[in-house]
Amino acid sequence: MQYLFVDETGDPSNKVDLGSSQYFGMALLQVGSDNYSAVRKVISYYRWLSGMFAELKKLPQKTIVGLNVLRGIMPLAEEGLVYASGLYIDKTKYGGRYLTWSDVTAQEDEWPYYLRNYLLRHLLEFHFSPEGIPIDTFDLVLDRIMLTEPQRVNTLNYLNSKSPIPLSEPFKIPSISYLTIADSEYIGSLQLVHLLAELVKEYAKNTISEEQMKLSKFLRVIEFLGHKKAD
Repeated sequence: MQYLFVDETGDPSNKVDLGSSQYFGMALLQVGSDNYSAVRKVISYYRWLSGMFAELKKLPQKTIVGLNVLRGIMPLAEEGLVYASGLYIDKTKYGGRYLTWSDVTAQEDEWPYYLRNYLLRHLLEFHFSPEGIPIDTFDLVLDRIMLTEPQRVNTLNYLNSKSPIPLSEPFKIPSISYLTIADSEYIGSLQLVHLLAELVKEYAKNTISEEQMKLSKFLRVIEFLGHKKAD
């Protein structure tokens, strides 16, 4: 079993002029069930070392504790025990669907949900594009705030290319067997991937520090521009 933990940064709304974030992105951490204990040990060790017992996601990104957690994860990535990817959009440059236009029948207030699915699909395709990423039974774990139960089922079908909209070809994603909605308060790895999502935001804003860059070399990040609406 391979776990895919995903968290987001920013929001998918198109109302930037009303306070919505300029950037929206996601980070993904993949770890096999056989290696999951190593991730838990890293989180537990740095909690004990720092005397920090709040959620990791409440930790300011550039504190020494946050950097030390990255120091603990980096060797796991170097040994091929974990893999991480990130994807973001800059809403001032993004030309794809579900922000200012849509080519499917969906009300504008539904676009944020569709945009989440769309970017999650592209994040997964980006994540699995290199050779050597372990392929197994997958459990995709998302934070509870991202999807309702009906949306969870619809999203799982979509990611498995079971879309009501005819596809020219299946998505380049391994079959997702399970889509689990969890609370990050109880799942340490969701808290960890939240730290990675905040790094994705730093990449997007071009404010990532040299030390953060050095400690997150295992995190592959891409800006997604989408394709513009056909005239």
